[in-house]
Amino acid sequence: MLRINTLKRLTGTSLKGLNRTVFLTVLDAFFASAPYGFLYYILLDMLADKPDIQHQFLLVIGCAVMMIIRALLARVIHVNISLIGFDAGKQIRQRLGDHLRKMPMGFFQRSDFGSVNNTLLKDIDMIERIFTHLYAPIIATGSVLCFFALGLIAKDWRMGLAMMSTLPLACFAYLLTRAYARKWQSHMQHLMHQLNDAVMEYMNGLKELKSHSMMGKAFSRLNDVLTSTRNQALKAEKAAVWPVYSFNVLVESGLIVLLVVLTWAWLERTIALPEVLLFLIAAVRFFRPLLNMSMFLAELNYLDLAVNRVDEVLSLPTMPHGQGRPQISNMAITFNDVSFTYPGSKDPLFDSLNLTLPHNKVTALVGPSGSGKSTIASLIARFWQLDSGLISIGEQGSQVDIASMQVEHWLQHVSIVFQLNYIFNDTLANNLRVAKPGATDDELWRVIELAKLKNLLSEMEKGLDTEIGAGGVHLSGGEKQRLSIARALLKDAPLVILDEATASLDPENERDIQVAMQALVQNKTVLVIAHKLSTVQYADHIVVLDSGKIVEQGGHDTLLQNKLLYNELWNLQQQAQSWHFIS
Repeated sequence: MLRINTLKRLTGTSLKGLNRTVFLTVLDAFFASAPYGFLYYILLDMLADKPDIQHQFLLVIGCAVMMIIRALLARVIHVNISLIGFDAGKQIRQRLGDHLRKMPMGFFQRSDFGSVNNTLLKDIDMIERIFTHLYAPIIATGSVLCFFALGLIAKDWRMGLAMMSTLPLACFAYLLTRAYARKWQSHMQHLMHQLNDAVMEYMNGLKELKSHSMMGKAFSRLNDVLTSTRNQALKAEKAAVWPVYSFNVLVESGLIVLLVVLTWAWLERTIALPEVLLFLIAAVRFFRPLLNMSMFLAELNYLDLAVNRVDEVLSLPTMPHGQGRPQISNMAITFNDVSFTYPGSKDPLFDSLNLTLPHNKVTALVGPSGSGKSTIASLIARFWQLDSGLISIGEQGSQVDIASMQVEHWLQHVSIVFQLNYIFNDTLANNLRVAKPGATDDELWRVIELAKLKNLLSEMEKGLDTEIGAGGVHLSGGEKQRLSIARALLKDAPLVILDEATASLDPENERDIQVAMQALVQNKTVLVIAHKLSTVQYADHIVVLDSGKIVEQGGHDTLLQNKLLYNELWNLQQQAQSWHFIS
């Protein structure tokens, strides 16, 4: 069952108001149980030789007052429990968001990230629901059962024990079968994550599947997952029935035991008619919430699993983050004996790498695919944790390890344009203001013009307020890339990282963008990563990487004269540019 202490740990708060709400819920349960005590005295008076109508009327008035009090309590409890539940969900989401922000990029590149996505969405919704829909009813039901049990045992311990005689056995049967059901429920959750991954893969690859006539049943992977999930879901549902079924059957058996004992006591003249009627009426009120409790407990099995999955995400190790906020005036970047291995890989990509990006100079990284160019940019941005070594900022003698700084503080000094950039489902203006939230419209128009997006806006009726869709669905690849470049221009950070920033641009705009960026990156430290060597031939310093090692570095002309890897890559690209189709 879900433990409140665990939930408090997940939220990081004390769940303010919970104790008061529990007290009000127990009080409500008392007022729900008390009328049955009044009923006993009404029955006594009705079966008396001289019924006292006034006394019965007062008892009925007492029941009506308690109903009014319950109505008022119900509103207060509902509002309070909803506020606590929604606040708990908010706190958990904030904690998860803060935790994920500190995770290395490898976490977001997991093959099973669909399961993490389900935790962030469905599992937290389920945890909220225990407060908004289940928590108060569970407390109320349990309290009503306790009040009834105490009252009936106090009235006639024989009948009270008879009525509850099968309850311990029902609880034991429930616990015994719950482990089997939870095993299947956990397995079912895993299958649903696989199904979600398969559906998302199908949707994302729809264009490719259509082009290769792999729609519908032809795409066997999705079809196999759907069939397997259906078959396993049937088994899981059958398993989930056993705890509820065994609990309900054994609980209801208590009514049979009560009827037998009541009949025996009545025949033996050891119980009066009012007590018989009281226990018969109370039995209906006692067993009904017990049957509801079995359904609540079945729901709590899923909630327990949801809490465990959220707890697993929160327990994942994060990258160590510093707290420093130093003033940075020199943006020279130095790699000192940096070693780095991608998670899941046995061999390190970098082994004691030493590299310097001079202050206010343009440094280009080139080399074959997989040589480590983009990884260097990611390490500078603190997306990964180093195996050893350090990356420092500043001039010799006053360098600061970037790992000792707050990530937000460090990234304020960095503008990054990666090869793939996410466009939010928002207006064009708000997508730009991701880089600078307080930017004025004039500033936006300035970077729009520099990024050659002015013609695009002229075609939009709402201009800067145009919604551009999730992932920039209404933009071309080149327009999305130019929007990302405009973000970097707007941020105007002293360190600029361009990872294939012009890869999606057409030749007409590529030259214009390069000229604009040449003007903008003046007096900045710039790291350019490119496969197309013609885009970096005028860089101040070119570093050639191969298999995670620096094989040569220098200016464009010097590297060509060396006739090593750079010269080979240059000649291959020149030959590729002269290729033409022969009909």
